[in-house]
Amino acid sequence: MRCPRCFQEVPVDATQCPKCKLATPKVQQSGVSTGITGKYAPAQVRTKTPAQKTAKLAPAKATSGLPLARWQLVAITSGILVVFGLLGYGISEYWFWSATPPTTELGALHLVERARASEGGTVGQVLTDYIAKLAQEKKIDQVDGWRVECQDTKCRVTYTIKLTGQDPQSAVWEVDLAAQTVSPQNGWAIDLTK
Repeated sequence: MRCPRCFQEVPVDATQCPKCKLATPKVQQSGVSTGITGKYAPAQVRTKTPAQKTAKLAPAKATSGLPLARWQLVAITSGILVVFGLLGYGISEYWFWSATPPTTELGALHLVERARASEGGTVGQVLTDYIAKLAQEKKIDQVDGWRVECQDTKCRVTYTIKLTGQDPQSAVWEVDLAAQTVSPQNGWAIDLTK
């Protein structure tokens, strides 16, 4: 056998290394103290007191809370925050879209903007995308935007833009607030509305 400290050959029946005097496993097993400390010191035998022995037999105390790892706590907390965020967003969207508008003009405008578009989505989204595309291509001079005129529950909603070198172009819708209906009145409005 070789000494783990100095790698000197050690006889099997020796109690210590002849070169560095490190205790052999034979001495460590018998519990003889060699006075060596540190990394190569023999293992210390620990005896339990009678109180420690009876404490082991006693039932374990219940710990409060769940024994979760840190990543599990982060995942659960993140999940809860996402759920509450989505719930809050859903409630605010429901409130925005289902609440009655403060004026008849705003109600008519909301009906037109939320009307189904022929290209998918809503009329408001399609118009926004169309204007953004024209602006990138630098083909637009002016955007007058929305205009609403109402008499009782009947409204006329127009959206007007002016392209470069052309006359203003308008889309016109008739809105019946009582029936909640939107009717396109000219070619561009018919092309936009489903």
